[in-house]
Amino acid sequence: MVTFSDLSTLLLTFFVLLLSMSTMDKKTFKSMFHNFTASCGILYFKEYGEIYRPKMVLMQALSEKLKDSLVVKRADESPRDIISPKEEKSFEETGNSLVVENFRGGFKLVFGHKMLFPSGSAEIQDEIKPLLAKIGSFMRNSDYQVYIDGHTDNVAMRGGKYSSNSELSLARAYNLMEYFVTKENISPLSIALAGYGELHPVTSDNTPEGRSKNRRVEIIFKSQKYF
Repeated sequence: MVTFSDLSTLLLTFFVLLLSMSTMDKKTFKSMFHNFTASCGILYFKEYGEIYRPKMVLMQALSEKLKDSLVVKRADESPRDIISPKEEKSFEETGNSLVVENFRGGFKLVFGHKMLFPSGSAEIQDEIKPLLAKIGSFMRNSDYQVYIDGHTDNVAMRGGKYSSNSELSLARAYNLMEYFVTKENISPLSIALAGYGELHPVTSDNTPEGRSKNRRVEIIFKSQKYF
């Protein structure tokens, strides 16, 4: 049996809790529920887009978790600290594709697949390593949140080391991350990676030109203040 005094105490506690929650900012509120998120997976603060779960769902979900775990202190550097417009144009003139794309809160470097890897391979080409060294230096001296995303066209793999486009794209992203960690002394905790295969094309795969554009690796630098 609940006495009147017990009920009054419960009501008082409830209203104190409501008052305290009403004065919490978003960051504090998320922090309070962090342990619940980690333990049961029910309270998970994240903006979701389309509800779609491909066959690589487990790896991609893990990648999203890793992305959300990174901490950024400042993001005032420029992509032109890595590559100048003149250098970008020179890559284009030699048939290599490297595009710098700016967006609110960051930028990304979009590499055509031939610039980084031989066809059907995830082994990094020696010719690109001087540029990767510049990117590694930039990473060490900035606090951007970094993602490495691998993409392919929709042409099925035929033999070779990798059995699917998803596997190839993930291997390429992983090898880039491993290069930055082992050769450029970048903390593995500062990079998230994903291999999306043919799931996120930038154009139609119906033409050779379109498929060439879809075969790419993106290194994305994003500021935490825009999350």
